[in-house]
Amino acid sequence: MLRESNRPMRPIKKLVLLAATALLAGGCATTPMDPTVLDNARFAIEQADAAGAEEFAPLELRFARESVEMAESLIEDGGDADSIRRLADEAEIEAQLALTRTRAALARAERDAARNNLVRLEEDLAESFGDEVLEE
Repeated sequence: MLRESNRPMRPIKKLVLLAATALLAGGCATTPMDPTVLDNARFAIEQADAAGAEEFAPLELRFARESVEMAESLIEDGGDADSIRRLADEAEIEAQLALTRTRAALARAERDAARNNLVRLEEDLAESFGDEVLEE
């Protein structure tokens, strides 16, 4: 059914056309990325740094910081949300890895110190009471 050119458009058709235009225009607009997307990564970096990751896992800590910086730059430039989220996830994972490696290094150092103390105690016992004290 063709509409005659001099006949006015019905109000319902106008409303449908207006709603469709608004939806299309809204779909094309981009919402800026929420900068809180990096909060978990920043927190993980703080934890790793506080644990001593600069000494025990500097590479992982550096990667985490660089990923956050790249994500911040993308946020400022209105970059792709998927890329920003990926960088945020990478930063958090690298920081968690740095924290885990730091904790492992500290645990190894503690274990080694305990072993050294045990050896010294055994030596002291052997010196004070003879080697037979340690033979059990």
